[in-house]
Amino acid sequence: MEDVKAASRSLRGALSQELTDETPAFSADSGHLLKFHGIYQQDDRDVRRERTRSGHEPDHIFMVRASVPGGALSATQWLAIDRLADTVADGTFRLTSRGGIQLHFARKEGLAPLIRSLDEHLVTTLAACGDVVRNIVACPAPLADSRQKVLLDLAQRLAVRFRPRTRAYYEVWIDGEPALSAAEAEPATDLEPLYGTTYLPRKFKIGLAWPGDGCTDLFSHDLGLVPITGTDGADGFAVLVGGGLGATHARPDDTFPRLADLLGWVPAEAVEDLAEAVVLAYRDLGDREDRKRARLKYVLEDIGVAAFRREVEARLGARLAPAPALPPWQAHDHLGWHSQDDGRWFLGVPVPSGRVTGAWRAALAEVVERHRTDLRVTPRQDVLLTGIDDAERTAVEAVFRRHGVALAGDLAPVRRLAMACPALPTCGQALAEAERVAPDVLSVMEGELGRRGLSGLDLHVRMTGCPNGCARPYTAEIGIVGRSKTGYDVHLGGAPGGDRLARPAARGVKLADLPSVLGPWFDRFATEREPGESFGDFVHRTGSLA
Repeated sequence: MEDVKAASRSLRGALSQELTDETPAFSADSGHLLKFHGIYQQDDRDVRRERTRSGHEPDHIFMVRASVPGGALSATQWLAIDRLADTVADGTFRLTSRGGIQLHFARKEGLAPLIRSLDEHLVTTLAACGDVVRNIVACPAPLADSRQKVLLDLAQRLAVRFRPRTRAYYEVWIDGEPALSAAEAEPATDLEPLYGTTYLPRKFKIGLAWPGDGCTDLFSHDLGLVPITGTDGADGFAVLVGGGLGATHARPDDTFPRLADLLGWVPAEAVEDLAEAVVLAYRDLGDREDRKRARLKYVLEDIGVAAFRREVEARLGARLAPAPALPPWQAHDHLGWHSQDDGRWFLGVPVPSGRVTGAWRAALAEVVERHRTDLRVTPRQDVLLTGIDDAERTAVEAVFRRHGVALAGDLAPVRRLAMACPALPTCGQALAEAERVAPDVLSVMEGELGRRGLSGLDLHVRMTGCPNGCARPYTAEIGIVGRSKTGYDVHLGGAPGGDRLARPAARGVKLADLPSVLGPWFDRFATEREPGESFGDFVHRTGSLA
């Protein structure tokens, strides 16, 4: 992979040539470079075996991810994406666990029209994937005390600062300018002053959160920034580093989920330089030999917080101050009606597994078209409709009722708070189902909770088809992680606010056997919990079933 990046001429490779040939897929090297452009080359795994048996090559498809800093989209942008779902995808699109947008089942010939259309509406897919700083996540709620604009503005500035400088994206997808062929010796003229020729060792994730608001799962990020007054009374940011949730089943001893450490504090005017110093330290220290251990969390694990702080300070040219104490982290999903700072309202709409399809797609398009609401995609795969006048609230809610879309108050908490990754049939990493079986799993959970008088329990359940952790199961109260086609690992005891990891509780469990694993815990919780105690806190406190 390092060789592919170094030889790519700033991410050009042979993409332009292969885009126009008659084959339905790109070469392996080009497939790696596509990720930097926001595209994953995949195949429809539902038909893979049948096509192999009949002698056909895989049914090649593409996932295209839009980078949406802070999850902020205008009404015009949302409606453009909605139209693209029909013209170049499978009639749906997906809200991601990092506040972005994904379109699935795109075909090779549809990639350039798709990306051009997004670009026309000021939405980019550049750096939504690949070994770069990914989409900047921030608390999306336009809260009534005006705080959210601080995070959204910072997310936008960081996105610009860390976006690759290469013209390759525009040459291949937008302008149609001919890129140099791989055989030509003349190098690309657009250098990458921050990333260099080989970019980062792996992906890098930045999250922004208000003190105590766990909606972004801040501790799961490579870099977390929290606005908080310093010990000297100045405005600034607490800095957390080294979070990440991916793991590899075959390497349990040296790959693992990890929560971020508190590194220090910087004044507000230095926060962007601090973020760059952390990225540069990772660029220089990250493992480029073993991609399974290439994330920043392993640098922190190997050299420690103090040594990494020195590396960051050397690149920043300043010392970090000690961070003030942060408040306890609480779970917030920002669903339902909330007042904004301008006297208007926003409505948080739950979107199961983030899949905008059917009634959800129709209802959201109608509201956005009629009321011209701006939107915020949340890190929990839901959407906030913002800027709604008080007089419009009844009409907005009526649209969802007419389409049969459940709003937050209509759902049991376990269903409202759940998350699942796409998994099969599109994700090439998936070992098991997730999104498609999540509704049935949640029905089982609802039944088990109801039998014990726990139907109203705020319970965070997250499910993934592999151990990479895209839906963040390792910080959930109940995390269900695919191990094989029919077996899942169960993790219990994460914190609702995302600042504690769950512990492995069972391995290779079939979905039909989940009640036998969870039932005894629910029994004890129903009779032994302390007042106000969450299920995750109870599991953490009691430790085991023994």
